[in-house]
Amino acid sequence: MRRRIQTALATALTFSVAGTTIALAQTEAQRALAGAEIRFLQPAMPQFAALGRFIPEFEEKFGIKVTVDEIPFDQYRQRSLVEMQQGTGAYDIYAVDVMWLAEYATANFLEPLMPYVKNTDLTDADYDINDFLPRVISGTGVWDDVLYTIPLGAGPVGTTFRRDVAEEAGITMPERFSPEFTTDFMYEAAAKVHNPESGMMGFAQMPGRWFWGITYLPYLYAFQTPETVGNEYVDKDWKITINNERTIESIDYFVSFRDFMPADSANWGIDEATSMYQSGRAFGLWNYQDFIKGFFEDEETHPDIAGKNVHLHTPAGPHGVIDPWFGAWSFGLSRDSRQKDAAWVFIQWMTSKEIQERATEFGAGPSRHSTYKSETLARHQPWWVDVYDFMLNDTNPDERIRVPEWAEISDIMGEEGNRVWIGEIDAATAAANMERRMTEVMRRGGYYIPGRTDLPPQHWRDLSYYDRLPSEWK
Repeated sequence: MRRRIQTALATALTFSVAGTTIALAQTEAQRALAGAEIRFLQPAMPQFAALGRFIPEFEEKFGIKVTVDEIPFDQYRQRSLVEMQQGTGAYDIYAVDVMWLAEYATANFLEPLMPYVKNTDLTDADYDINDFLPRVISGTGVWDDVLYTIPLGAGPVGTTFRRDVAEEAGITMPERFSPEFTTDFMYEAAAKVHNPESGMMGFAQMPGRWFWGITYLPYLYAFQTPETVGNEYVDKDWKITINNERTIESIDYFVSFRDFMPADSANWGIDEATSMYQSGRAFGLWNYQDFIKGFFEDEETHPDIAGKNVHLHTPAGPHGVIDPWFGAWSFGLSRDSRQKDAAWVFIQWMTSKEIQERATEFGAGPSRHSTYKSETLARHQPWWVDVYDFMLNDTNPDERIRVPEWAEISDIMGEEGNRVWIGEIDAATAAANMERRMTEVMRRGGYYIPGRTDLPPQHWRDLSYYDRLPSEWK
């Protein structure tokens, strides 16, 4: 789907917010960009739709025309890679998922952004890069100490349940991050509510091959012990470690939710599971924080379920471990763009304090301290407020190890895990296959070359790396 938005050129704009007239001044360099045209490739997701509302305002202010090409989420990585590899500059800006940053940056597809951040001719004086949460901006956009992207929102994954359905069943749902919310509790609650005769499934899992590298991982982490945290995929020497009892138990747990799902659910992903929940036919499902407003709490589009949900983190496992998930999309500037200055003006405006706060009314997520603390966020998306401390202190940007090979690793988990779901192999076989295939991926990547000293640092073992002030990155 393509949206083309055209407006008259302008060099200044005033508008009213809460009765206050605000004048938006521009620099000479920004005014000189009037008439430029930029193109942006993005996935079809609620947070992008929320930000898209502000594109006409940007165009009117700067006179820069924006074309947005939007494609389905599960097709996005392949399409973006094809465009980047061709090097034509067809797109000036790419949406970048945190789990693909290493791949894109290593291939030299993205332009470093700190020179633009510090360019006072192009960047507004109150942009304030240090207003971004340290782990959010470093975990989203930093590779090899260089800032490549700016987050448009970032948050944990979790689980969403119908509070009203739980109450009818006599279930008291725990608070977010509560140790009472365990893998056992979640399965038992789903089993208690599950009632095929009335059309209510206990939990809508997402076992499609593409989604295991996203929706299964919370359980891989949940079944760790405190001593094994950090070694979920590799040890300190990069040896693959995934073939163990913890992985086997986590796969078996994930697949146990097949008990509540129809026989044809093997290819379900976000669309299918979310549709079941939105129609009132599922008690619970996986969520991503940036989806909550658009998928569950928008009273205009989902009046039957809005306000009836409880949004939790993913459950703690048998040893008390919870998933430190970090998820985010961001704006990346193409190395091949012919309109880099205009593209940066768009990026910095869309991620500014003002626009980020205003966009939260429509479902965009926060990535700035000021946005988390704003009355706008508390009023329109209160479920964000209680994840602020988690995003500051607990989340792990390397929960999915940040290496260029991550997409291959994720695909392997999806392929082998899905085979367990359909009954083709058991969890033990899947774990052994994962280890064998992932080892080959790492071998091809050169991780086992004797004497090699330039392997990527394993920052998940010392998260202080991600806690630097945003302005300190290159």
